[in-house]
Amino acid sequence: MRSILAGAFSCALLLPTGAALACGDGSPPKTLHWSLDHREYAGRGGLPFLSPGNDSRINLEFLMLDASPKTIKTPESALDATPEDINAYYPVLSSIFTIADMNAACGRDPGASAPPPGLADGEGSRCLSLEAGKQAFVQAVQAETALSEAEKTALVAARTRLTAACDGKSASAAPEDPLAGTAQASPAAKDFAAYLTGAKQFYDGAFDPALAKFGGLAKAQNAWLRESARYMSGRTLLNKAQIGAFADFDGLAEPKVTDKASLAAAETEFKSYLLAYPSGRYADSARGLLRRLYWLADDKARLSAEYGSRMLHAADARANPGVVDLAQEIDAKLLSAAKVESHDPNLLAVMDLMRMRRVEEKAPDFPAAELEAQAGDFAGREALFSYLRAARAYYVDGDVAMTLRLLGAQKPGPLSPPYLAFSREALRGQALMARGVFPEAAEHWRGLLPLAAQPWQKEAAELGLAMSWERAETLNKVFLPETRVASPRIREILLRHAAGPILLRMAIADPQAIPAERRLARFVLLYKEATRGQYAGFLRDYAPGELTKDGAETKLGELATKASIFLWPGASAPYACPELKTVVTDLAANPRASSSLLCLGEFVRTSDLDAYEFDRPERGELGGAKSIFPGEAFSRGEIYKRLIADPATPDRDKAYALYRAIHCYAPAGINGCGGKDVDKAQRKNWHELLKSRYGSTSWAKSQKYYW
Repeated sequence: MRSILAGAFSCALLLPTGAALACGDGSPPKTLHWSLDHREYAGRGGLPFLSPGNDSRINLEFLMLDASPKTIKTPESALDATPEDINAYYPVLSSIFTIADMNAACGRDPGASAPPPGLADGEGSRCLSLEAGKQAFVQAVQAETALSEAEKTALVAARTRLTAACDGKSASAAPEDPLAGTAQASPAAKDFAAYLTGAKQFYDGAFDPALAKFGGLAKAQNAWLRESARYMSGRTLLNKAQIGAFADFDGLAEPKVTDKASLAAAETEFKSYLLAYPSGRYADSARGLLRRLYWLADDKARLSAEYGSRMLHAADARANPGVVDLAQEIDAKLLSAAKVESHDPNLLAVMDLMRMRRVEEKAPDFPAAELEAQAGDFAGREALFSYLRAARAYYVDGDVAMTLRLLGAQKPGPLSPPYLAFSREALRGQALMARGVFPEAAEHWRGLLPLAAQPWQKEAAELGLAMSWERAETLNKVFLPETRVASPRIREILLRHAAGPILLRMAIADPQAIPAERRLARFVLLYKEATRGQYAGFLRDYAPGELTKDGAETKLGELATKASIFLWPGASAPYACPELKTVVTDLAANPRASSSLLCLGEFVRTSDLDAYEFDRPERGELGGAKSIFPGEAFSRGEIYKRLIADPATPDRDKAYALYRAIHCYAPAGINGCGGKDVDKAQRKNWHELLKSRYGSTSWAKSQKYYW
């Protein structure tokens, strides 16, 4: 059979791509905006350098690519240099790329499904080879010149009829005689028939008789039969050993094997096979099954040693398993275990980064002495150990001065190895930003840009550069022609959250900007002018012709908007309002006009814009510095509270403000209007006031609850 089980351990036990479980700690991912400091597990979103927040599979892949350099490129599905929809990935990413993007860059088809995880009692890995085994058997039969045409026909037909009990089909009482009805069978035909009988017994779970059949072929004349029978002896013993080892499904992290003798015999057989056939057709599979064997035996020391060895060559084109499958396997079968014993520097590095994570806002428990105790394991990998020491100082101790001392001076020339070296320089930039020396940090990131050659690294350097300029109050450099940041995704976040009127007008008029970016800038400008008291600016920038000539949507997070919404025609019910331009004109004349404020709220409510500014980035995230745009973020809830409290508010307007303030908490008691929450007692008071003082209004009559 073809080596379908090459890397069978990984193939049978893959986690689904983008699985939401944290690597080794089980904690849920934190939703992040764009930031370089992923101090908690970031879920699917990743950074292009070794980071505690990365899924451990991403960090594993970086180290494998460094160990055996392989050129990868950003998949087109993940990042277009000039995408029409610049926010296409914003709702799901909250970061630069996903683990699915990384896997695609390493050669995994993002549309391909992972192999099945294996059926009960670990039988899934046995049945995976049923079809491929048929193809290999048929090819071997057809190539054997000692077989007659009648024998070939009979053997192929018998193999085609072979089924597997582990597929849920009933096993036959006894294997059929593949040569029944043929004339005097040749010795070669008898050997192939014996192999076929053993295969049937193997797939049916009759392991002892299968072993006898495979063992009897040790001196078969056909070379394929000799090699395949030896390999199948190991597989048979391994499948026998794992009977009853799984309480439920093959994916359990801690199997319990009681048949230690069969497990030991399987190891002997696989090693014997590899000794006889070091480059055999099943060599990769045998090595993969040895890893499975170590996992079944709970021998984490040998398992981690084997993983460490495989990681050094996983990026080679001929490696099996490759980078993606091996990372999946290590994550599922080693890093998820309750206790891991390893002395491999790459595996230790990934586990150390996991220990640097915050979990539910708790500081990591990773004393410096515990890291220093690993120094001997990093002999020959001093650069990696140096990075871990600096990363621990930064992420665990929060000591940026020590971080910079441990990093030492930046080495001149290209980044080598590419991912570790970039990780060091990214950490240096993070530390400079944390120290508050933003002009120095900006210069560092600018110097790093021409060196960032791997996928997403340039965008990460631009992220650091943009955040440094934002915090240095020189945000305009992100958009100026001579210093323009290339990433449209970075520019979009800053336009949405940080830019002031001048920058937004520049973006609208920028000939280099893609249409979606100009639409976004126009939307943000008009929205914030209308809702932050910049009424004269709104009336100056309001251009109906520009709002209607391009109706395409711009996605803002999960919120799709059109600049044409500012052509809002008003409403007749439940509260009568003129068109938006008239509303803003009235507010420009009298900013305290209650009816105009209520109509501005109606525009926001009916346009589904309440959530627009709810998720403003935090201080350590892109767009999280103080906004340049004057005024406070708009909140219907605060407008209603102010009108309710103002004695000058006309009765009709106060009644509608009460009605709407109560409805801010419908239907689950959760504030959907922004501003400071009010408790249930206050909502009850509003309800009683509406019902008593303004009971004759249609709003009071229709109001039944106060949530």
